[in-house]
Amino acid sequence: MKRILFLILILFAAGACLDDKTNTDYRDINNFDGNSWKITGIESRYSLFPGESVTITPEVRLSIDTLNPDVECRWMLGDTEVATGPSYTFEAKEYGEYTMTFLATDKKTGVSFPAETDLLVAPQYKLGWLFLSRTASGNSRLSLLAGKRIYVPYMDGNYQRQRDSLVYVGFYTNLGESLGSGPIKLIEEFTYQENYNVPLTSEIMVLQESGPIELGGYELDFTGNPLDEFSGVAPRQKIKDAALSWSCKWLQTEDNLLYYSVARVTSDLHSGRYSDDPAFNGAKYKTLVEVMKSGGYYAPKFFLAIDETNTMWALIDNGSEKYNSGGLVDPLNSIGSRARLINNSSGNFDMSLFNNFTGRYIKHVLVNTDEYFLSLIERNGKYLWHKYALDFPYRYTTGDDVKVESSETGELAAEMFTNFKDAAFVYGYYGDWEWLFVASGNKLYGTVMDWNEPLQDSREIFTASADIVSVKVRYFGNSMSNEENIMYCHLGVLLKDGTFLVLEINYESDAFTVKKIYEENLKELDTEIVDVVDMIHKYGSGRNFDGYLN
Repeated sequence: MKRILFLILILFAAGACLDDKTNTDYRDINNFDGNSWKITGIESRYSLFPGESVTITPEVRLSIDTLNPDVECRWMLGDTEVATGPSYTFEAKEYGEYTMTFLATDKKTGVSFPAETDLLVAPQYKLGWLFLSRTASGNSRLSLLAGKRIYVPYMDGNYQRQRDSLVYVGFYTNLGESLGSGPIKLIEEFTYQENYNVPLTSEIMVLQESGPIELGGYELDFTGNPLDEFSGVAPRQKIKDAALSWSCKWLQTEDNLLYYSVARVTSDLHSGRYSDDPAFNGAKYKTLVEVMKSGGYYAPKFFLAIDETNTMWALIDNGSEKYNSGGLVDPLNSIGSRARLINNSSGNFDMSLFNNFTGRYIKHVLVNTDEYFLSLIERNGKYLWHKYALDFPYRYTTGDDVKVESSETGELAAEMFTNFKDAAFVYGYYGDWEWLFVASGNKLYGTVMDWNEPLQDSREIFTASADIVSVKVRYFGNSMSNEENIMYCHLGVLLKDGTFLVLEINYESDAFTVKKIYEENLKELDTEIVDVVDMIHKYGSGRNFDGYLN
């Protein structure tokens, strides 16, 4: 609509300027020639939270009467005139993206000169870094370092991009509703990525000894209690972990039993019910592997779980959205089942990495793509990366096995694991780059993964003031600034003393550069906090795994 309006204005202006009958004395007039007028003081885009406002005061320069143009000013929000006058204050009230058009009409000729801006009103708690802490009384406490979408000029300033840009605008604590006690873990879940009509795109599950709860991803308001969503009696054991997607949820109890729920519609993450019988006749699984489960139809159709014999299984999650059904989920009759992992038809792979693994799992690192999985392991005195992919059939039938599609290992430097704390991985969609970050004691190591090298080249890139507890990565991509192609990401680093750092990590000329762009001590900010238990990067939408901010 705004483009149509803009073209109408151009055609009207062109007609007014070319009509010689209205200018028989051939006086100079203000015309619509692109080189003869300019409107400044209005940005192309503004980003606001609800309750914020922005006052816009454009400056109009015309070919005649340049300093004091005699113009009438109007302001259009969409197709509706909302104000007249030289300035306008927009107050952000409801979430959404709005188009504002400023029209300066020359009173002498009637020619209108337009300028447009986009106004984004986004949830205050949608993006950023989310922390789960324990207070002195044992209660759970949520804190958030909030992020905001900004627009960055690139290609010599000729274009702007809303993707891959994030600034941190405020630290908020004591958030959330109906929190309990005994904090354990944070997990974010997403609605169906390809359904753009849902009012809420993400939720947060807070695991606690007092019982898990789920919070809305925009306001962190209470949306449900998983223990109230059982078809029968909920398990009495505490829930220590979960694997979540838009179509299927798995809860893991402290005695390693699994319970699952199947969603009924894509827009409601609480539309399903958990079975009160433990899955798989009470088979026990000690580890749920974090898998990228934010996508739509072509996302991975399974979770991974490791049982008490160190054997890996695929937990089937192959729901899809029924065509023209208004968001109904088609479970395809196999969701909630499990599959063994077997060798491919050629028998090419070492299946001891998957079945009765005798080494040690160090970390199953989340890869922000569905192309492969990555585990850090120790076997026979060596520290290895294990990169693998599974061939999940397009039409899976209950009881089928899942074949290993690829599996390879390589060695990592032992110094990275002397005092291992955590690891994070980033996969660059637009730059074909893969980085591994490993925290050992108070040191942070960075590795550009070259899967063909027998030993990866790791480098110490940062030394913290205290031992590192956790590292998480936020993928950003390529800067594409002034035709450069510098790869970068943000790495959240949580220290044992409660300090949280955001490091901007670039890779240029075969070397990492690290810039500290944020630092805050949560215990000093909130004196009731005695321990920071967990942190995640809050994506707010499954699409943001791909480097977008929406």
